Amino acid sequence: LVRTTFDLPSEGSDVTLADIERCYEIGRLVGDGNFAVVRECHRRDNGQTLAVKIVERSKLIGREHMMQNELSLLGSLSHPRIVRLVAHHHTHTHSYLVMELVSGGDLFEAISERGTFSEAEAGLMVSDVTEALNYIHCKSIVHRDLKPENLLVTAGICRLKLGDFGLAMVVTEPVFTICGTPTYVAPEILCYGVAVDVWALGVILYILLCGFPPFRSRDRDQEELFQLIKQGQIHFLSPYWDPISEEARGLVRALLQPDPTVRLTAEQTLLHPWVKAMASICRQRALTDKAQKSTADTGAEPDRVQRLVETNAAETCTDKTPGHTSSEGEITHKDESTSE
Repeated sequence: LVRTTFDLPSEGSDVTLADIERCYEIGRLVGDGNFAVVRECHRRDNGQTLAVKIVERSKLIGREHMMQNELSLLGSLSHPRIVRLVAHHHTHTHSYLVMELVSGGDLFEAISERGTFSEAEAGLMVSDVTEALNYIHCKSIVHRDLKPENLLVTAGICRLKLGDFGLAMVVTEPVFTICGTPTYVAPEILCYGVAVDVWALGVILYILLCGFPPFRSRDRDQEELFQLIKQGQIHFLSPYWDPISEEARGLVRALLQPDPTVRLTAEQTLLHPWVKAMASICRQRALTDKAQKSTADTGAEPDRVQRLVETNAAETCTDKTPGHTSSEGEITHKDESTSE
């Protein structure tokens, strides 16, 4: 596993809180969950800014495998779209997972704040998540809990990194367990492989474009929700979907295909024309904004920047008003994961 490069006992043995505080300055809270809090921290030897996930071990009784999963899997992964594990340390009462800091909060918070996203932004986010999924699926790893809370946003622009591998596992044969979060769970609930992650991506894309999930039980009845998911009937409700392109709807249908054998794979999603086009527009727009900012700083205004702006304005799909919400059951609460 990943080892720290400075003076702490080996990661197989317990350390004390004093040992950890000697090596890290632990700072502000950046996130919290059922079993852990995440704080910003700084290495005292070189000042590097990181995040530390502090897990109260007494809360993990019966779920210890979740943290073991996260440690063993994250330690073996290295990809720019996956949160990197730097080191891990354990006291008698707590575990400290030191990770790269992703400073923009999570996608759930971004959706709550914004309501919906333009097709270009949604396409870039789908591209980022799909890169991460394609990487882990090639290693026969299924995440099993893909949802906005587990996608971290880099500050400034909605670039995403996949985190929280507590429910992830290596699948070499079909798995027979119920796990994940009801809103994002695939129809093949009882027997599945890596295709469940792609289904969850389809649910996320649907939410990004219209502000509410594709399958909703009015009374938050889990049985009814599972029935709706199994039927897999997708409705593009007016007026929320009126501005959305047919290409985007087509991708939603291909990701939310009830039969996992004909559902798109992560690799196919990455190559989908809409994903490639939208991601390209969004990246180009970011470059244009950067160029405009630098020309504003220097006082120059080259024609090239202006041409890029005009091209993007012509190509970009309809931006929706930030803060749009719907009466169709928009995301207003964080779903709890169901455990095995």
